[in-house]
Amino acid sequence: MVVKGKVTYNDLEGGFWGIVTDEDEQLRPVDGLPTSLQRAGCRIEADVEPSSGISIFMWGRPVKVRSIRQIESNG
Repeated sequence: MVVKGKVTYNDLEGGFWGIVTDEDEQLRPVDGLPTSLQRAGCRIEADVEPSSGISIFMWGRPVKVRSIRQIESNG
């Protein structure tokens, strides 16, 4: 599924990067985000798929990111 949203940093459990979609859904990329997009508030468009597994992080739905890119704030 393709989502648009903003990158967010969460200081829980040692810290991690997540995505809050325009629909206010919290997504947690299981493989992290590219360093170039690790900026709070960075607008992105990503193709993600649900992921399963156990994690210490108690935030967001785990997803695998197939592709991701920065988009303009108005985009």
